[in-house]
Amino acid sequence: MLLSLGNTGAIQAQENKNPKFLRVSLPGKSWALQVDAEGFVVDTDETKPGGRRYLLATNPATKVTLSITLEAVREPPSLEGCRDVFAQRMRGNAKLNPVDVKESQVGGMAVQEYIFPEVKGVPIQQKNFFACFAKDDSYVDIHLSKIKFTPQDEALFAAILNATHLTSPSAADAAGAEPDSSYYFGEGNKYFLQNGFAQAMGPYRKALDLEKKNRKLDAASWRQLIDNLGTAYRKTGDLKSAEEVFIYGISSDQPSPLFYYGWACVSADRNDLKETMKRLEIAFGLQSVAAALGPRLNIAAAGPLPDPRKDACFERFLQEKKFRKLLDSF
Repeated sequence: MLLSLGNTGAIQAQENKNPKFLRVSLPGKSWALQVDAEGFVVDTDETKPGGRRYLLATNPATKVTLSITLEAVREPPSLEGCRDVFAQRMRGNAKLNPVDVKESQVGGMAVQEYIFPEVKGVPIQQKNFFACFAKDDSYVDIHLSKIKFTPQDEALFAAILNATHLTSPSAADAAGAEPDSSYYFGEGNKYFLQNGFAQAMGPYRKALDLEKKNRKLDAASWRQLIDNLGTAYRKTGDLKSAEEVFIYGISSDQPSPLFYYGWACVSADRNDLKETMKRLEIAFGLQSVAAALGPRLNIAAAGPLPDPRKDACFERFLQEKKFRKLLDSF
C-alpha cells in the first residue's frame, strides 16, 4: 500500500524543478500515497467530479508513465471491487486486442497487466500494469505504462512499486519528527509487495511495537500488519514467531478469520493436518458468521479468504480425502 498528496490535494515535492517524491491524498484523510522516485514531471494534478484525486506524471528519461487515482466510495471497498474495475477496463480496451493478460494478487493488492501490441496498425508494444487496493473507505488505483516495452523494463516498474508506500500527508514536512507506526507499516509494505519478506520484518516489527504502545493504525491496516508480519515470518521459516504473531492478533482484536487462516498455514508448514483443518474450519466459520452477523457479534470481517485449493500453503494435503471433504464444506 503506497503513494500520497497533501491534505490540500496539491503535489508535494522537495524541489519544484527536480521533485524527489510525489505524494497524493484525499481531503480529510490521515494517510497519503507517496512515490519516492525522482525524474517524474507532473502532467495532470486535479480533482475529478465526485472528489476523485487524479495524478498523471511521466519520466522523460525512462519513458515510464505513472498515474494514481484515489477515490472515496460509499460501499465498503474490496479487492473484488478492484477486479470489477479491471473487467470493465478490459471490455473498454477490447478493440485494442491486449495480449499477455495476467491477473494476480500481491499482498493486499489486486494486480492486472497486459500489452497493447499495436494501435491502428502502428506497433507500440505498450505494457500496462495496474495495482489496486482498498484503504479505509477508498480505492487506490496505480497505473504504470511504457511504450516499446522490453523484458529489461520490468526493473523500472519494480523500482517504482518498491518506492511506493503509505505515509501521513504531512510526513515530509515534519523535519526531525519520530516516524510513527504508519511510516514503518509503509516501509514494510515496500519490501513485502516485492516478496522481500526478510527485509519487511524489521519495519513491521517496529510498527507493531509502536502499535502495542499506542494504537494509531485503522482497523484494516492493523490487521494487514499482523497478517503480513506473520506471513513474513512463515515465509522465512520462523514458524514459532509466525504463530506468536497470529495468536497475538487473535487475542488483541475482534475474532478475525484472517488470523486463523494464517495460523492454519503455519500448521500446514509443520505438516500438522489435524491442526490445519481445525484452524481452517474456524477461519471459514468466522467468515460466514461475520458476513451475516459480524457487527452485532463483534466479529471482524476481512473480506473473502483465499481459496485453500489454490494456496500453496495447503498443497501437501490436497490428496487427503478428509481434507478435500472439509474444503467442500466451506
